[in-house]
Amino acid sequence: MNKPVTNITSGSRRVRSPGMLSRDTEQALIRAWQGQGDRAARDRLLAAFAPLAAAIAKRVGRDSGEVDPDLLQQANIGLMKAADRFDTDRGLRFATYAAWWVRDEVQAYARSNMSIVRRPNSHQTRAAVARLARLDAQTPDEGGADSAAQNRQLAEALGVGEKRAAELRALVTGRDQSLNAPAQDEDGAERIALLVDPASLDTPLPLQRLETEGLRAVLAEALATLPRRECDIIIATQISDPPATLDGLGAQYGVSKERVRQLRERAFERLRAALADHGVGPDHLS
Repeated sequence: MNKPVTNITSGSRRVRSPGMLSRDTEQALIRAWQGQGDRAARDRLLAAFAPLAAAIAKRVGRDSGEVDPDLLQQANIGLMKAADRFDTDRGLRFATYAAWWVRDEVQAYARSNMSIVRRPNSHQTRAAVARLARLDAQTPDEGGADSAAQNRQLAEALGVGEKRAAELRALVTGRDQSLNAPAQDEDGAERIALLVDPASLDTPLPLQRLETEGLRAVLAEALATLPRRECDIIIATQISDPPATLDGLGAQYGVSKERVRQLRERAFERLRAALADHGVGPDHLS
């Protein structure tokens, strides 16, 4: 049977649908698909179990009364995953196995699209969504249900504190709101008007100029403490545009390229020490 019987009355017998498959047929189709890549076999299998996928999708999207096309598509994806992974040697019927894959795909899609903002998809969050759904199903007509009681039940079910349960409840039940909506009343400012302008958090330009000029003065003073040749090498290789090469400086001073590199490294050490005396570190120069 492709899906369980939910309404059985005494003395009635279930009428077999022409599209339903026997155990041997469904296993033969699965082996043909998994072993030989027979698409026709897979398509026949998926068509036979499409009502199962539609029923699960309709239960998840029960608020609308109709099957959501997106949920139905995810349900069919779950069917295809089940067809790829089903083990015929375990002796199970395909419907039993496929129902788990279909339900997982549909519920994952519903969770990820319950809000414009992507919410956490941790195990704890998924468990909170499932538990809250069961609580809502138990009290469908009580719009003013005691949230504190629900938080206690949720905390017990998840093994967390009531404060964490309240946070999870707010996370999974919060509604999206427009930033253009009034912040307090109809005549109040819009929420978006109350957001902090990121540009206002930047350092004011006059202050930036003062800091830059101060750093330049400290750097010039530190360079003045270096021996003349080392100072010239630092300026030529680090400040001048285009920078001088070690070969060119070696020819200028009549020393080897390696000697120029050594002088530059020694100058760096002296320069760092001089800047540290002024309380200037690498972070100030980045």
